Amino acid sequence: DQTDMQERHPDLRVLFVGTPRGMERGLIEKAGYDFRSIEVSSFQRSLSPSGIAHNVKSLKNLALAGSRARAILRDFRPDLVVGTGGYASYPTVKAAAKMGIPTAVHESNAVPGLTTELLEPYAGRIMVGFESCRQHYKHPEKVAVTGTPVREDFFTLTKEAAKEKLGV
Repeated sequence: DQTDMQERHPDLRVLFVGTPRGMERGLIEKAGYDFRSIEVSSFQRSLSPSGIAHNVKSLKNLALAGSRARAILRDFRPDLVVGTGGYASYPTVKAAAKMGIPTAVHESNAVPGLTTELLEPYAGRIMVGFESCRQHYKHPEKVAVTGTPVREDFFTLTKEAAKEKLGV
């Protein structure tokens, strides 16, 4: 929770970087964190005209993402960059590593996603949810089993209170 962290470390600043239209943007801003965006998009396997057009746009976005990530990092000047596997993690973590900023990635899934796999050479530490994940990496010495963080109310809410909070 940001309030608890800032009470313990009054000079703490947290910045999230994501895609401009991702669901995380609204959630992050609602939680009171700063947010910057990098236009990054997926690639399609389809060779249809629309699939090819989409991939051309994605290549253009990818080409510009590195410079956008470097600009964000120069402006914010972080002590640490942590990627969580989304598309925007790749250019941000890669740029940070090349700028000499300590980096880490967190993979919650039992099998690493593509972004996490591609970031392995740039990550100083790879945090995973399960011990069995270590086998999927070329550098298992970088892997730390941290589990997957969950909100405190996950442990304290009753089943009924959780349903009410979710509107179920």
